[in-house]
Amino acid sequence: MEPKKISVSDLFETNVQYKIPLFQRYYVWDRDDQWEPLWHDISQRNLPQIQEKTSDHFTGAIVVQQQKTLAGNVPKYDIIDGQQRLTTFQIILCAIRDICELNEHSDIASEVSRYIQNQGKLLKEDEEYKLIPTKRDRDSFISLVDGRVDKSRGKIFSAYSYFNDRIANYPDGEKEKIYTLFLSIIKHFRFVQILIDDDDKPEKIFESLNARGKSLFQFDLLRNNLFLRAREDRDDLYEKYWEHFEDPYWDPEETNGASCELFLQHFLMAKLGTESVKPEFFVYEREYSKQLENTTIEDEFSELKRYSEVYREMTDCKEDSPIGRRMKFYQTFSLTTLHPFVLFVTCEIGLQGLELDRVFDILESYTIRRMLCFRGKGGLKEFNKFFSRLIKRLRGNFSLDKFTLLLDQTTSDTNRYPTDNEIRPTLHTRFYQNPLPFPDDDTIVFPGNLHMKAALEGLWIETAGAIKQRLIRYILYRIELMKRERDKFTEPLFFEDKLTTLEHILPDQWKETWSLPINAKAIRYETDVRRVLVNRNVQSESMLYTNLFPNDPKVESPPEGLVGEDYLDAYNLAVARDNLLQSIGNLTLVTRELNSKLGNRTFSEKKKALDEHSSLKLNNEICQQEAWDVNEIYERAERLIEDACEIWPSLDWFKGE
Repeated sequence: MEPKKISVSDLFETNVQYKIPLFQRYYVWDRDDQWEPLWHDISQRNLPQIQEKTSDHFTGAIVVQQQKTLAGNVPKYDIIDGQQRLTTFQIILCAIRDICELNEHSDIASEVSRYIQNQGKLLKEDEEYKLIPTKRDRDSFISLVDGRVDKSRGKIFSAYSYFNDRIANYPDGEKEKIYTLFLSIIKHFRFVQILIDDDDKPEKIFESLNARGKSLFQFDLLRNNLFLRAREDRDDLYEKYWEHFEDPYWDPEETNGASCELFLQHFLMAKLGTESVKPEFFVYEREYSKQLENTTIEDEFSELKRYSEVYREMTDCKEDSPIGRRMKFYQTFSLTTLHPFVLFVTCEIGLQGLELDRVFDILESYTIRRMLCFRGKGGLKEFNKFFSRLIKRLRGNFSLDKFTLLLDQTTSDTNRYPTDNEIRPTLHTRFYQNPLPFPDDDTIVFPGNLHMKAALEGLWIETAGAIKQRLIRYILYRIELMKRERDKFTEPLFFEDKLTTLEHILPDQWKETWSLPINAKAIRYETDVRRVLVNRNVQSESMLYTNLFPNDPKVESPPEGLVGEDYLDAYNLAVARDNLLQSIGNLTLVTRELNSKLGNRTFSEKKKALDEHSSLKLNNEICQQEAWDVNEIYERAERLIEDACEIWPSLDWFKGE
């Protein structure tokens, strides 16, 4: 390794060609972080002439590796690091040349051209260019060098436009000023050039970037390392195994698609069975590479591509993909914690067909139950550790029975599979004499139906954050789908179809519009489960809560003629209603527009609106009811809980198949 200080002039004055290898990152510098600070440094050197004592400006490091060339050919170098800097200075020189030509300073333009294009009649094909960018940027850059600015596109053209505007306004057309600017750039903007040979490890140098450079991602470090080790096979390996990674889908800075950084993390977790893989490149180099003793560099490329193709299926979530279709559930909740395990069973174990479907069934049931019974995503906080341990235990010895057995043997609250008996109270918990709280999340469980029940009867409301609304909406959506699947004549439904709102049939603010029965025996009690019910066999009078209870600050004076027992019965029913507001039995799906129309209206008004405007089977069933109170909420909750436990069965059900 030979480091030395050089200037822009040293880099480009003689015939030379710097090539950015196919595998290198394309041009990514931008205005705010790089162009403006660089232009500030250039413009501040506003001197009438270059003086001997003018200090140099350090611009960063570049790492190059010389290629083998025939005698008489232009010397060629691969740019291992620093391509962003070199490309930017070439763009600036193009802008200076074009401005000089526009102002008829042909002598300066000719001088500048020597630093952009090689000179001589015996140059081979493409040797006229001092810089050859990556395939993605090549046409735009060559267009600038050739003076065809109108053909340039993308970041290359944006950089040219920025510097062209600044340089054109800087000297105000004065020839001496623009020449001084040119000399300042080529003489006093310096680099540390590191020339490496075959024995050096370039990845150790990659992170030594100028503070204004864009830091390399872990995936960049891996890519550079792989291609440097590939040597003469680089172009073939790039086209065969790597070119698809240049798709914006894998760009960590893009909002759509999947990040190559996250893919590398999940790839290593699937391969190593460990949740700690940061920093990913060094884990790849130090730990994963130990498994590659009898493999070739092409095997490494091939394995990354094989995994990435499955990973794209997982993250695209397309309906025509057996894997993508099942991963849509995790996309709905922005969950990536199970991606490594899915990679493991698909790529390492090679599961497909019915076996893979069964694993997806278990994983989805496990996930939805833990989210429901353990405060949303908080119930998944130990998933990485737990499933990393499963990968280690199942590697080379996988079977569905063993997978299910390992889940069954996990009894800690943070990992175990909730049972049906645990699921049930999660939907009704508050209404039992000894309500079940959310369990302490110290250890992992597969919640059973008891906690499912508690969560769906109202405990889900204690889930932190915005996920609680989406969670219960998704459960109702899946129940609706199940009902539609049983009726082949029903139109399809998608979760994205405006079903964005939960509707409380008995509204949150029911006390001003929904009456309470007040005469004797209008209320009955089930003491074994401490339930308050409306006696449907009694025709009763009713009054609004706000008229019944004078202590309510909204009521100015108490009603006349109210007696103790009636008061107590009505009050107990009011308390039961409040407790059941968040039960799944009192919830349905509507569009946002319909939700605002329903508001706190009476049941008969809501029923009419649902009948007119909703085609959901969930709402059609509500419209079949003559009245709506705690009785109907209890009964509907039981039915919906049974449906939920059928869609996402307990571990006992999977064991019993």
